[in-house]
Amino acid sequence: MDIHRLRLFLGGPWIRRWGWLLALPFALLLGLAIGTGNKLPLMLFFLPPILMFMAYFYANPKVGMYFVLVISFMQAGLTRYYPFAPYGLGVDVFLLLPILFTILGKGRELDASDLHQAVFYVILIWFGYCVIEIANPLSRSVVAWFYAMRGLALYLVLNFICGVLIFNKPKDMDMMITIWTIFSIIGTIWGIKQLFIGVSPTEQRWLDAGAANTHVLFGKLRVFSYYSDAAQFGASQAMAGIVFGIFAIAEWANKRRRNYLIFASLMAFYGMLISGSRGPLVIPALAGFMYLLLSKRVKILILGCSIGFMMFAVLKWTTIGQTNYQINRMRTALNPSEDPSFMVRKNREKILENYMHNKPIGAGIGMAGSWGKRFAPGSFLAELGTDGHYTRVWAECGVIGLYVHVFMIVFIAVKGFLVVWNLKESNVRIKLIAMYGGYCGVAVASYTNGLITQIPTAPLTYFGIAFIFLGPRWQREAEEQEKALEAAEKEKRKTASV
Repeated sequence: MDIHRLRLFLGGPWIRRWGWLLALPFALLLGLAIGTGNKLPLMLFFLPPILMFMAYFYANPKVGMYFVLVISFMQAGLTRYYPFAPYGLGVDVFLLLPILFTILGKGRELDASDLHQAVFYVILIWFGYCVIEIANPLSRSVVAWFYAMRGLALYLVLNFICGVLIFNKPKDMDMMITIWTIFSIIGTIWGIKQLFIGVSPTEQRWLDAGAANTHVLFGKLRVFSYYSDAAQFGASQAMAGIVFGIFAIAEWANKRRRNYLIFASLMAFYGMLISGSRGPLVIPALAGFMYLLLSKRVKILILGCSIGFMMFAVLKWTTIGQTNYQINRMRTALNPSEDPSFMVRKNREKILENYMHNKPIGAGIGMAGSWGKRFAPGSFLAELGTDGHYTRVWAECGVIGLYVHVFMIVFIAVKGFLVVWNLKESNVRIKLIAMYGGYCGVAVASYTNGLITQIPTAPLTYFGIAFIFLGPRWQREAEEQEKALEAAEKEKRKTASV
């Protein structure tokens, strides 16, 4: 189908002139449904709007990316308040349909050349390994594999494909940041409300159901906002804070945009602070270092590292701000040997090492962590817990799967560094440095929590990976556009002189 014609059809003057007539039969159907209690008229009433939306979606598959981002932020909160809908499957739908619609709409004209690169093949290797894990003889449930595999591998593949084929312009990256800033600011505001006013009755029931064990420590609330938990809230805000800050540098000439990004960055960092999460500290630290390193300016690198070391020294070797609970909790992250939770994690790894010595391909995807408690209650891995992302990969996919996964993580980091390093200086390059730094920070911070596979951090990170590897193409397009403008200007001067 010709997408251009479809867009003209959906936005044509006939809709504005005669569209109201279409509402009459649907209004009658709705009245009949309400009056008789018959569900069929009600279904028929909603069918046309759904079909119209799908037609619009077919013509504009990029809309699916916006839905993915919005759902990613809202899913945990919606699940807490309205747990009857499968919100997670909405992410699957709005990732798969845009790919399908793009293939159907463009056909042979589809340019998939940017997918033919080493990083995508490495991602596919990890995805293929996870698919093979469905045959793991130790796995107790195929359903568990289906649910757990999506976050572990499928979303990475789908986000990367969508980023390369559909969500593939610098303005799309800016749009993602805009959506991100809105939900990040709202998240911090909601967190401030939880901290200083109190949680809602629904949130209190969630805490009373068991979450209070990890979210109320020494009588102090670890703020979780509308995210799945405090760890995800803290990690997402830590990543947001540093990414927004670097984007502000790229937008320095645009005063309004720059000030908005600075405000969003400060709000995000405050959200990280009140979350009480310590693992996310590495995200801004590592991302900031990557920005300094990739800036290729020795003086800035030395100055930034000096400031970072002084901030580290204040937390590590002084008691400044010790009376503040959030600062005090952050400080404990720099003394892991004295942290009871860190020691529990290390002891758990020793226990898991003994269990895994004869399981090179693991116990099966979905058998550990929250999925294990749901689909294999009472099993060893379900009861042991995993905490960190890499520990979970080790338990479910074995040492072979862990090697494959870590290779993919490191390969993306190394290849991404080289891509960004070789780009010419531009505002887009600075933004890609922010995306790259955020990825590196989340990859390291995932040692203590499953951050890189949880929403909203996962889609933001995965889209960021796609943007990084689109950088060379964006640079070529910018150079071609600049040459075209220069040629047009030269031709204009030539014509004027004649």
